[in-house]
Amino acid sequence: MQDSVTPLLREAGITKEPLPPGVTGVGLRTTPDLFGFGLLEAVAEHEILRHADPDDRDHDGISGRPHWTDDGIGRFGRKGQVSNLTDFITDAWIYEQGITSEAEPDEQTIAGEPLPDGVDPTLDPEISEEDLEASIRFVQFLAPPSRVHGGMNAVRGARVFSEIGCASCHVPALRTDRHPIRAMSRKKVFAYTDLLLHDMGEELSDICNGEALPSEFRTEPLMGLRFSTIYMHDGRATTIEQAIEMHGGEATGSRDRFLELSHRKRSQLLRFLETL
Repeated sequence: MQDSVTPLLREAGITKEPLPPGVTGVGLRTTPDLFGFGLLEAVAEHEILRHADPDDRDHDGISGRPHWTDDGIGRFGRKGQVSNLTDFITDAWIYEQGITSEAEPDEQTIAGEPLPDGVDPTLDPEISEEDLEASIRFVQFLAPPSRVHGGMNAVRGARVFSEIGCASCHVPALRTDRHPIRAMSRKKVFAYTDLLLHDMGEELSDICNGEALPSEFRTEPLMGLRFSTIYMHDGRATTIEQAIEMHGGEATGSRDRFLELSHRKRSQLLRFLETL
């Protein structure tokens, strides 16, 4: 649902798209970081499946499952609903910015109605194939930020991160498959995600997306976490500590162990996260 408009739309008396009658749920989303997306696209499917445990056979309370799409395992989007960067970026141009391309040539409607005359003077497609491809390559080659040195407290915090179970979903490293681009081929990616769907509990539940249920979300990569100012899929947390405390569902055990940490160990864990 489009909540922002151009000046010409505003002059036409349109301020935002209304919710349709009978809507059953609303999901808010923050803009994702794009660090390392090319590497996440290059991660082998068998590497992702290696961490999946949909039936919780090891009885640890963690039952991540892949989000299968028509093109393979989903890796992008808060619910992992998109499997490749081409679709992710093309969709972003039309659905987030209202910019048409040859792949998505139709303008967005407003509550099912076409745009009023005179509010869209640009000829379609509004972005050329060359520029669309350039935007995809730009995102593909955005490297993950290098970790900063955090001293012994950060080293100890990394151990705490693993001990309380955070690393069960925020898997520290994944490996890419063979890739025609050498910079993407057979690399170890310190992404801190398993790219799987996990049930995060009713408190965070909002909407379905593809095969993902309302309470299921793809594990958020933690690359570049230190640059974030708001957290969770909808920005409801303003600190890392708040974000951890909001975890539920499969993450309840890890959250509870975090809450039971001594002040020293909690500080070490947070110090480690601030180095990412």
